[in-house]
Amino acid sequence: MGVVVVAAGLGTRLGAGRPKALVLVGGEPLVVHAVRQATRVRGVSAVVVVAPATHLDDFARLLPPGIRLVAGGAERTDSVAAGLAALPRDLETVLVHDAARGLAPARLFDAVADAVRAGADAVVPGLPVTDTIKQVDPSGRVTRTHERDALRAVQTPQGFRRAALEAAHVGGANATDDAALVEATGGAVIVIDGDPLAMKVTAPPDLEAAERLLAASAEPARSSPNVPFRSKGAPVAAPFERKGTNRGPWLIVLGGLPGVGKTTLSRALATRVPMVHLRVDTIEQALVDSGELPGPVQVGGYAVAYRVAEDQLALGQSVIADMVNPVDEVRAAWLRVADRHQARVLQIDLTCSDGTEHRRRVTTRRSDIATLQQPTWEQVHNRVIEPWRPDLRLDTAYETPAQLADRVLAAMTTPGEG
Repeated sequence: MGVVVVAAGLGTRLGAGRPKALVLVGGEPLVVHAVRQATRVRGVSAVVVVAPATHLDDFARLLPPGIRLVAGGAERTDSVAAGLAALPRDLETVLVHDAARGLAPARLFDAVADAVRAGADAVVPGLPVTDTIKQVDPSGRVTRTHERDALRAVQTPQGFRRAALEAAHVGGANATDDAALVEATGGAVIVIDGDPLAMKVTAPPDLEAAERLLAASAEPARSSPNVPFRSKGAPVAAPFERKGTNRGPWLIVLGGLPGVGKTTLSRALATRVPMVHLRVDTIEQALVDSGELPGPVQVGGYAVAYRVAEDQLALGQSVIADMVNPVDEVRAAWLRVADRHQARVLQIDLTCSDGTEHRRRVTTRRSDIATLQQPTWEQVHNRVIEPWRPDLRLDTAYETPAQLADRVLAAMTTPGEG
């Protein structure tokens, strides 16, 4: 079975200044939520994301390995056709899902797929309509009042026998609902129970509603421990899982590529709560400037950082460690530092999903460390971060440093965490 995630809309009505699928809900883009749920569905062997041709790089940086990315067309029907064409030919069942409904849970995908396997040409989830629906003519005159009991507000994912969906697309008609195309060709379309989490984000109030739904959900999309997402090519798992039960000072360990905003966030935090800002760039450049080293610093800067952090934690001072933190060996060392001093630890992965903005930061920033040579964009872009399981993932592309600091402080103060 394959899944086509349609994310090609530019989100004009949302007014976010970027494609709707890149808008954050619960700190992650809608398309990330949608793909994560799709990959958890029983029997899914291929997922294709259809994105605006103008933003393919931005989407590519968010998606895990194995997810195919293709450019969408001028109309939704064109985008779905592009996604279908990208799926392996041997897949007989296809689910089509709107990234704008990114919170739709995996259980809804499973229910739709099961109904297709039971023999329907097309299956759509839907919720009962609570408002009275009136049909009007162009002048605004009511021509019919529909019986609510017979109406459903249709959602996605929608499921299809692949042959039925491809046949429905042959005519080239445009539709906002693929099931309508199958219906128009005489195919059997059935409706199953939908899910409130499969709401569509279209306008700003929908974002607020989605945030509330996600927060109240017993199975939030961001809590899946098994689906890797990546930072510049390396998969990064995203469970929200705190390590340890200590009640001592905090050790906040940041990680992420140069230019994503680690130092900016560190300073925003350190100005709001008593915390020592431990910046590895400062340490490494001081070692270089000392002239005592015969060659590159290598791991020396991290080794010094561990010792300085231990001194501060021993005094009961909280520490924020600002560095790339690219490999498991380094992360494990920080956990050992925390354990030795009964410190609470929060590991945070920072990314910048807007590739244009990330490049601008890297190429225009000026270091406040006089002799530090900044990496080039090519060096940053090609650098690999090993897979890891941070406690929190933050996208710095669309939130201010103050907003990001609020999210970190909220994680630090959640009851029972730490």
